[in-house]
Amino acid sequence: MKKPEPAPTGPPSAQSAVALMTPANASAVRELVERADRDYLYWSDFKYLRMPEAVSPEDAWRYLKSVRSIGMRSTQIRDVHGDRFTYTLTNEVQRCLHVIDRDAAGAVGATSRIPKHGEQRYLISTLMEEAIASSQIEGASTTRRVAKDMLRTGRRPKDRSERMIFNNYQTITAVRNMASEPITVELLIRLQAMLTQDALDDPKDVGRLRSADDEIVVHDAATLSIVHVPPHAKQLEAELKRLCDYANEAAGPFEHPVIKAVALHFWLAYLHPFVDGNGRTARALFQLYMLKSGYWLFEYLSISRIMRRRRGQYDTAFIHSEVDACDMTYFLTFHLHAIETALQNLWKYLADRAEEDRAMSQRLARDHSLNHRQRALLGRAVEDQNVVFTIESHRVSHNVTYPTARSDLLELARRGYLSQVKEGRAFVFVPAPDLSERLSGQDDL
Repeated sequence: MKKPEPAPTGPPSAQSAVALMTPANASAVRELVERADRDYLYWSDFKYLRMPEAVSPEDAWRYLKSVRSIGMRSTQIRDVHGDRFTYTLTNEVQRCLHVIDRDAAGAVGATSRIPKHGEQRYLISTLMEEAIASSQIEGASTTRRVAKDMLRTGRRPKDRSERMIFNNYQTITAVRNMASEPITVELLIRLQAMLTQDALDDPKDVGRLRSADDEIVVHDAATLSIVHVPPHAKQLEAELKRLCDYANEAAGPFEHPVIKAVALHFWLAYLHPFVDGNGRTARALFQLYMLKSGYWLFEYLSISRIMRRRRGQYDTAFIHSEVDACDMTYFLTFHLHAIETALQNLWKYLADRAEEDRAMSQRLARDHSLNHRQRALLGRAVEDQNVVFTIESHRVSHNVTYPTARSDLLELARRGYLSQVKEGRAFVFVPAPDLSERLSGQDDL
């Protein structure tokens, strides 16, 4: 995290105040506010926008802050000084919420876009992507290909990076079955323990809240100045109970569940209740709350993959929310944009896979004895001649029994599509050298 440039404070100058209110500037002022709120810009980016006539960037910022304060909503989250974090329902926030509600909360149109026969394949792939990306955000250093091979084959992790990914995958899979559980401090500790088991310098830090001896701060990497000080350890028990009460609260004024899920993510990250694993636990809590709230499509979304690609924006949105008068709209807007991008990526992925499936179906149309799992496997084999399949990897990828996975692979080997070779004490399956030619010569089937 980098310590942000301080923003101007106080009211606009008299000259700028008059200029901001003139009819001639009305359109420019409106466009400036809309542009600033689209990505919810902080001062350091806002000052470079085109300003209305006779208005300085500093005074335009002061005016923007006054506009943003109108209709601000208070949250249950308090900073170390006791001030509450707030957020604003900007036009952009409301647009994103509409898209998420429309596409991720059980709409028939969305449901039909995931083929029934491919549900498990898409789900397993997404869970792997989320586990890998969430771990890479926290420093895991391995490639997606190596990580996916580990998860597919079921082999034991070789180092801490692989252990982080393995733990993440196991936890995300478990979260799917936690939707009926109330969110408690014990559950949060259990999530952190699952995510960090055998992956921390000190094993004693697994499954426990930090104590007074663990007081930590976050520094600017360049200047070493302090950019974030989490609440003192003695406050954690009470604050975490408040967080859980907020998560489980059903009565009271309506709050959009997506906003509530993002708030829970931010709150846990702000509290920093563990020595390590806070980010991973916060993202798991977000996913859990979204599933509890009926957003079933989040089983198929990898939000962390987007956050990893935008790691700088992720950190910046968090710190801007803290330094700019506890305005959580920075983090909310970033998070909603990440969700929207993940949805777009999912639809593109489904469209691409559907096209691949159609092409493969046409090439294999004459062989009606191949099932959808075998077709999917052959499609991957054509794309990657170096891929290695095992009975266990095939079983995990499609969530089928061991005998079913074994039968699928042996049948493909019998037909000459795969070659069965011995690796150590076990047999593995690799694409036949002439697989493409065999698939294109369907008249021989």
